[in-house]
Amino acid sequence: MAVRIATILLALAPGSAGKTAIRQALRLALFLKAELLAVSVTPSYGGNMHRWKISNADEQLSEPFKRCLEEARQMVAENGQVLRTIHTVGDPVLEIVRTAEEEQASLLLLGYPKRTRIERILLGRTAAKVISGSPCDVLMVPEHAEVHFSRILVGIDGSSFSMEAGLRALELALAFGGEVHALTVLDIPIDRGLLYGVLDEARRHSFPPLQVLADQGQRLGVRVVTEILDGSPYATIVNYSVEKNIELIVLGSHGRAALADMPMGSVVERVISLSSRPTLVVKKG
Repeated sequence: MAVRIATILLALAPGSAGKTAIRQALRLALFLKAELLAVSVTPSYGGNMHRWKISNADEQLSEPFKRCLEEARQMVAENGQVLRTIHTVGDPVLEIVRTAEEEQASLLLLGYPKRTRIERILLGRTAAKVISGSPCDVLMVPEHAEVHFSRILVGIDGSSFSMEAGLRALELALAFGGEVHALTVLDIPIDRGLLYGVLDEARRHSFPPLQVLADQGQRLGVRVVTEILDGSPYATIVNYSVEKNIELIVLGSHGRAALADMPMGSVVERVISLSSRPTLVVKKG
């Protein structure tokens, strides 16, 4: 079992969060000996109610996006590396996904700035659309955060998607010398939780997937800490990451879906909206 990332695609937009994303993408590319490229997408402009139109709107609007790519190229060059840059105009979500497909990216990295709670929720929705359509794993890096792998948290619900995320967490822990915290969250309604034996039965069903991951970790020589907690899945994951000083959250995603079919309020969407930790979303299929 080994991490094999050949190409890292960095999605950039003007703003301070981009510098964090560039630094973290460069660190990973150097360690993994991966090619690093960056894409920036100018949102297409259609005029104001068709009453007036700027003849060179795309050119004017593109200037800050092209500038952030040039700044990224210079930052990477200062470290003796080469950054290939791509600029497009269109829907940012569709263009980022298309570029990831065409460049056969192994990892898509997105940085995002500090926001108010409402802004983070809206941001999480946009990121969720990118994640939904992405052909590869997506790493979300908050502004000023650093990506480390000493303590990795992975959410396990017994599905094949979460087990794929568990395998990726083990791969990363093995490659970087870290440990894995495998967490299952039981979200049982209060009225059902009061019934005798319901929680105990849920815990019994939840333990086997955790044990499978722990056994795989033991064979690889990776320490795996297992935990079963009650509560809201996204809130419990975020709170656990803070309490245990987790450095990276790893979550599974249900393959690729049409952007319009991405469910609102998913655990992945809410975690990336609220957590200050880097989050890796593992794609399967």
